[in-house]
Amino acid sequence: MKQTILNTKQSTLLENLIVQHDQIVTSEQIYSQAEGLWDQQGTKKTITKLTHNGWLIRIKRGLYAISDLSNRGFLSLSPYVVANLLVKDSYVSFESALAYHGMFDQLTNKIISISQMQYKTTQLQSVEYSFVKVQNKWFFGWQEVSMDNKTMRMATAEKALIDMIQFHKSKYTVDLVVEKLSLYKSSLDLQKMTKYLGKMSLTTIKIFGFLFDLLGIDSGNLYSQVRLKGTHWMLSGDAKFNAKWRLYYDEYFDKYQSA
Repeated sequence: MKQTILNTKQSTLLENLIVQHDQIVTSEQIYSQAEGLWDQQGTKKTITKLTHNGWLIRIKRGLYAISDLSNRGFLSLSPYVVANLLVKDSYVSFESALAYHGMFDQLTNKIISISQMQYKTTQLQSVEYSFVKVQNKWFFGWQEVSMDNKTMRMATAEKALIDMIQFHKSKYTVDLVVEKLSLYKSSLDLQKMTKYLGKMSLTTIKIFGFLFDLLGIDSGNLYSQVRLKGTHWMLSGDAKFNAKWRLYYDEYFDKYQSA
């Protein structure tokens, strides 16, 4: 049976850590705060016991969250914050960022981030965290937001849509992007999106140019960047050809022509 009551030393340690460092602590901070309570081996055993009993929640090696009494064993931090704690040089994107911006209301237990380093997919309690490593030139389009008294990085709505096409391109993601462009084109910063797109791949620029045309959005600035520059495919195997964008696409998307 798990120990549900802290002894005096354990309680003192956790209280002092919260006062000094708030809810997120490193191993070094724990060892430093535990001086005078246990020797190093005793502190190591205490960390193991507190983790086993749910008072400390291991986020990654050397990094822990402190539980409170009412929520022992569960992270009270937003998954967005946890994602940024797992990989510092990252920002939340894709559907997760759209949800933050009020553009995606389906429940999801997966957070996908853009990162500058390779990091394994991690399951932490009921949420899966995955990271897409990208070239430095594509690591942009995020803003710092405050959540749970922490500062973390979140993709702008415009960049989240672009990331979906650039890094997770599929019929589903293209369809989702068309839907969001159609619903939110009056609130999206299309000038900013066009500027962002100028830094992405030719295929991505062409896809958005094609989608802009379908939805009656001005695509002139995008067209000037890719005019006559090769032939591309929206998705492998696409057979219908758009001469303006020199882009093969699935005729499924013709249904949006009347939007």
